Amino acid sequence: MAYDDFMALYKAGKFKEALALVVGVDGKSKYSPTRYAIDKREGTPVFFRGNKRVERDDKGEWQLFIGKDARRPGGSADDVEA
Repeated sequence: MAYDDFMALYKAGKFKEALALVVGVDGKSKYSPTRYAIDKREGTPVFFRGNKRVERDDKGEWQLFIGKDARRPGGSADDVEA
């Protein structure tokens, strides 16, 4: 994903096209995002599948986000049980 291309589409009001750019060819994968929001503090996109946050892993595949605030407010990755 080209961050600049995504933000240019977003700022132009082309929200569906911006999401399609992010999803790419793997739109049918289990965790590909269906919506996004822009983080107010950082100005970066945050992607969701339903109400679950998703991010790309090292291989470029969409996975559920496990980290701070993943399970409960104030939680951390150490609090998540495998």
